[in-house]
Order: sequence, then C-alpha cells, then structure tokens
Amino acid sequence: MIGFSFELMLLTYFMIESNAFLAPIPTVMNRSPTITNLQGLPSLNSFAVADGLSAATYINKPEISGALSTLRSFFLVLTAAVFGVTALAYLTAAFLVPKAAEQLEQDTKKLRPGLWEEYEAKLNEGEQMVNRPDLLQELGNIMQPIIMEQYEKEAANKFGDTKRDGN
Repeated sequence: MIGFSFELMLLTYFMIESNAFLAPIPTVMNRSPTITNLQGLPSLNSFAVADGLSAATYINKPEISGALSTLRSFFLVLTAAVFGVTALAYLTAAFLVPKAAEQLEQDTKKLRPGLWEEYEAKLNEGEQMVNRPDLLQELGNIMQPIIMEQYEKEAANKFGDTKRDGN
C-alpha cells in the first residue's frame, strides 16, 4: 500500500509540474526578456496604424464608431490641407513668381530704362531677381503707380477720354 501511494504521489507531482489537466494560472510577472533597444519592439508602419484606425471605426457601438469616424475625417481633412498649402506654395514659387518677375522686368525696361539694371546691381554673385522677393517687392512698389498711369493713358487712347462719372 505504501508503494501505491508513493507512485500516485509521484504521478500527481509530474502532472502538476507539466500543467496536465490544469487550467493555466495567469501570472503577473512578465517572463519575457527585458528589451534594451527599440529593435525588439514590434514594428509599426503607417499601414498598420491605418488598418487599426479603420478597424476601430467599425465598432458596433454607434457613439464610439461615430466619434472615431469624426476623428478619422478630421485627420484626413488636416492632411489634405497640409498637402494643399504645400502644393500652393510650390506652384507660387515655381511658376507665378518667375512670370511676375519677367513681366515686371519688361515693364520696368520699357517705362523706366536703367531702373532694372540698378536693381540687378544690388544682387549678389549668381543671384537672380526671382530669388530676391524683397527687391522684387521694392521695385514693384516703385513701378506700380507708373504702370497704372501708363495703363490709364493706353485705355484713354484706345477707348477715348471718358468722364469719371461714367457718361
């Protein structure tokens, strides 16, 4: 009888040690090794974050899914606004400013010969007027009344001298 109980006790011991027939006991301690660098962390990319946000908007609770959908819409609008402002700045710098500088150069050389060359002398080595918005603005402020006066003279010659009251 003593031998039987010893065998039973030994069998019970091995069953407990191998977690056989027992529900796992949740442990509070984390048994994973300590991470000392960021390479051990799971990698997140924009697709994973987007998928998580997209999945989160399909929650069955309408108040939660509505709030997440609004948050998602907000970030989409914010991203579109940032890209829009960037595109507008690029278009302005790449196309509009050079065209405006070219037109200002033509008008200045036609109406005030020598003034354009005077402003080009203020440029540093290898610079162009397009790269110096301060000089363009200063020259534009000088030339604006002169250009307007020339425009009014041309309009009066083309359409005849009309009175200022419209008759």
